[in-house]
Amino acid sequence: MHYITDHWLVAWFTLLFIIEFYFYKNNDSLSKKNKHWKVNFLNFLATKSIGYLIIVPLFILASKNSNDFIQHLSFWISIPLGVVILDLSGYIFHRISHEIEFFWRFHEIHHLDEILDVSTSLRVHFLEALFHAILNSLFIYAFGISQESIAVHALLSFLFATYHHSRFKIPVSIEEKLSLLFTTPGFHEPHHDIDIKNNQSNYAFIFPLWDHIFSTYHQDTFKKEWVFGLSYSNDVDAIKSLVKPLSKDAGK
Repeated sequence: MHYITDHWLVAWFTLLFIIEFYFYKNNDSLSKKNKHWKVNFLNFLATKSIGYLIIVPLFILASKNSNDFIQHLSFWISIPLGVVILDLSGYIFHRISHEIEFFWRFHEIHHLDEILDVSTSLRVHFLEALFHAILNSLFIYAFGISQESIAVHALLSFLFATYHHSRFKIPVSIEEKLSLLFTTPGFHEPHHDIDIKNNQSNYAFIFPLWDHIFSTYHQDTFKKEWVFGLSYSNDVDAIKSLVKPLSKDAGK
């Protein structure tokens, strides 16, 4: 599999992180930020470890043993088509994570974040990442998605996840138009609202098209301010964020 080297992604994240911190450094207390960063980076390290140990080999296995339904097409068709299919898989899994209690207990960790910034994109519980990878593997196997498509999708997912969780603001009139093509911060904000009725919307990772097709687009997107977190629980510390989904109070 042709992977985009991690140091380029680290460089991208670091650039966004520094710019965002400089412009929005006075928005939250330092103690709140420190807790927030510890949770996010610890979850990232756990998920990254699972990625190298299990998820990457799983994707390679699924791709190598699949049919050539998409892979036999030309490079310029198979790569974009594979990315679109995997993004649809992401939308489906994301929605399932909100609608099925078992999966919500893991996804809840992401929504407990009360500060939305580029580091929030790193806050994915390692077991949630594994469950998501299993669904993606089924799509990879069924449609014959190439390893190159998987790599491009992984790259785009990281780029857009860091961007649409960020605080970067552009004029709403422009962002509304951009959000017809790809997920923007303003588009994603309702999904992190403290009211669980609001966060069951705008599930898209890369392409907001899915929310419009499947009627999960929030009609107040770009029209109001949102408060992040979950109304029924405060955020947790770094260690608890890893073990909470396995406890009795998960998802509550």
